[in-house]
Amino acid sequence: MGTVTVSRWSKNEQGERVQVQHQRVTRAWFFAQDGGHYVQCKYGARPLPLSKDGNAVFVKQLTDVSSVLQAFYAAAAAGEFDSAIASAAKRASKS
Repeated sequence: MGTVTVSRWSKNEQGERVQVQHQRVTRAWFFAQDGGHYVQCKYGARPLPLSKDGNAVFVKQLTDVSSVLQAFYAAAAAGEFDSAIASAAKRASKS
């Protein structure tokens, strides 16, 4: 897991709105199991369904994870995940 710096608006002691920086923890989209690595495409904490069979892509070596993530990026840019993201957002808002 890593961290990133994000900006957020907050009120200071005088009640003024100021922009503050804070650290946010990021979670990996892959995990080791079964002698390889599974890579998931996530919307928030929810993995998106990639096919009827599951929500992860299996790769044998850690170096192959980046190519799968690049394929996810290209698919997202082409709009292939739009319906899956919409259904995940709809489920999340009902909770």
